[in-house]
Amino acid sequence: MVAPYVGQTAIKVQEVVESAMGGMLFVDEAYALVKDTKDSFGKEALDTLIKLVEDKRDELVVVLAGYPNEMDELMAHNPGVRSRFPTVILFEDYNVAELLEIASGFLSKQCLKMTEEATAMLAKKLTAMVEAPDVQNGNGRAVRNMVEQAMRAQALRLADDRATLRPAELSLLTAADFV
Repeated sequence: MVAPYVGQTAIKVQEVVESAMGGMLFVDEAYALVKDTKDSFGKEALDTLIKLVEDKRDELVVVLAGYPNEMDELMAHNPGVRSRFPTVILFEDYNVAELLEIASGFLSKQCLKMTEEATAMLAKKLTAMVEAPDVQNGNGRAVRNMVEQAMRAQALRLADDRATLRPAELSLLTAADFV
């Protein structure tokens, strides 16, 4: 939504809003618009968006998404934001069981499974992540990254054992893959 030159940002925001008319505009990591107080382009984008949200409120749904603390900063940055976005929905982090379920979903799409030991290792890592203070914890992206890292580790492990591989091993992640 932010253009590289003065005067282009408002036009760009208007184009984005127009393209969403009759539907929804989802602005992920919306706080990035005002993260740098010296960035006048982000401020211009936010100011333009606020005006358009008010002008087009019957024709458009706008969702600003982001982490809670950063979104509080965004709301404090411009008094018009809070009044135009009065509904705040906080999505709690996933718990370990939910994160394991997400991991299983990722793996099943790849026709992969985990051994019991691998599941226990992943659960241990997820528990440490969820219990870590002051961190954005239980989210699907973190699980996806762990699963992808384990898949890479599996590929390297299997590459070393090419001569002795059994077909069942190709679809199985072990605890060693999650170290």
